[in-house]
Amino acid sequence: GCDANAGCSHDNTTNAVECTCKTGYTNTGVAPNVVCTDTCAIKNGGCDPNAGCSHDNTTNAVECTCKTGYTNTGVAPAVTCSGE
Repeated sequence: GCDANAGCSHDNTTNAVECTCKTGYTNTGVAPNVVCTDTCAIKNGGCDPNAGCSHDNTTNAVECTCKTGYTNTGVAPAVTCSGE
């Protein structure tokens, strides 16, 4: 079976089980094992070091929000947090 945070499907040719991590999760397993880890737990989800990582309530996509005292100076969708 697949990780609790993965979707399960079958290969069209071989009918082998394929596991794919859901949005907001990253595969940290070693092939062929799929281990889905919260993306925010891995390098702050790719967010700026001065940003917090969270997930959208609807899509579970990663959201980066600048910490207090920092302003987003990036061009969407990039979030770049600069000190005031």
